[in-house]
Amino acid sequence: MKVFMSVLGCPKNEADSSVVAAILKKRGHTVVNTPERADAMVVNTCGFIEEAKEESINEIFDLLKYGKKVIVHGCLVQRYFRDLRREIPEVSSFLGVVEPQKVVEAVEKSGDYLSTPNPVYNFSVRNLDDKPYAYLKVGDGCNRKCAFCAIPSFKGPLKNRKVEDILKEAEFLISNGKKEIVLVSQDLTQYEDEDKDLVDLLSALDKIKGDFWIRLLYLYPDGVSEKLVKFVKNSEHALHYFDVPIQHASEKILKAMNRNPDVQALREKFKLIRKTIDDVTLRTTAMVGFPTEDDDDFKRLMDFVQEIEFDRLGTFMYSDEEGTLAYALKPKVSFDVMKQRYDELMDYQRDASLERNAKYVGKKFKVLVEGIQEGMYYGRTYMDAPEIDGYVHFSSNRELKVGEFVEVKITDFEFYDLEGVCV
Repeated sequence: MKVFMSVLGCPKNEADSSVVAAILKKRGHTVVNTPERADAMVVNTCGFIEEAKEESINEIFDLLKYGKKVIVHGCLVQRYFRDLRREIPEVSSFLGVVEPQKVVEAVEKSGDYLSTPNPVYNFSVRNLDDKPYAYLKVGDGCNRKCAFCAIPSFKGPLKNRKVEDILKEAEFLISNGKKEIVLVSQDLTQYEDEDKDLVDLLSALDKIKGDFWIRLLYLYPDGVSEKLVKFVKNSEHALHYFDVPIQHASEKILKAMNRNPDVQALREKFKLIRKTIDDVTLRTTAMVGFPTEDDDDFKRLMDFVQEIEFDRLGTFMYSDEEGTLAYALKPKVSFDVMKQRYDELMDYQRDASLERNAKYVGKKFKVLVEGIQEGMYYGRTYMDAPEIDGYVHFSSNRELKVGEFVEVKITDFEFYDLEGVCV
């Protein structure tokens, strides 16, 4: 059977769908890259916020137009199964957050299946695409109780994979040419496997032979320990890149969000990271428009962002999600005010990014080659996560291969991207 796969949402979904694709191939099916060629279509959905839900629904209806078998699985289904089954009866199978094997069975047969949220699967096989990086899911679900987030309600509590199993998957990916392993979980800092923690996992991964990067995504501020920071500093493979979402910097709002309201502790955390690793890249995420946020709260957020001077900043507007603690919280912030605050924060970061990139001119960086476009190669430094941050566009006197590490001298810059020449 020819199967088209659509993957929406976070990198954890990409990791899951890679396993689904590999199992399909192992069972004799063919994964195709266009729906026109497919006998069946699989959609891995996201149900996090309104925008993601709309994207998932639109994708389902777009694929149903082809008149083929459509299998829908993932977070949106786990959260809204009954509504989806009632409103879109044309879908062959609805599956919640299930193990990859169940998705393959739905392709071959039919029927709905809602499991206990967030099953943790053991490594068997991964699909190998032409990207030089791969997401490796070490755990999923969440034990945090952030007031704006519905994820625990449909993904369940955090469940982590075994160190040995993660190690086996990483070795497979690296031996098959992957040069960057991106570790993902809802909260990496809560990784545990019996008496082992995240540093123990990283230590095991660090012993794998080869020239490759390990990147950490989604580090909850409270869990970023001095032990972790020091390990990253001295690691052979872990990148000097910390993705630590703050969400806000007003004590009032952080408390309402059900997050640690100690802004001074947050400030000290970033000082610790910068003091320990002088070339670190700090990335964070901030939310604007959380209920009860006023001008003073937003000013505190802006002041904090300017004080810390984050290298990378993602901002999103609050989404009112049923089933969350914040859903009943009032007063709500109007869309116009949210948008104004969003624009102000992003305008600041855009200018700060331009000023920061200007300092890189004349410097040399190790770059992972990702492809070529309009006669120029493009790739990423340790400072840029895949599909999130910027690129380096550069020329070369020799032919380069995707997945190759090269040294690039920076010659020019834009707001988020750099330009250079391979040396």
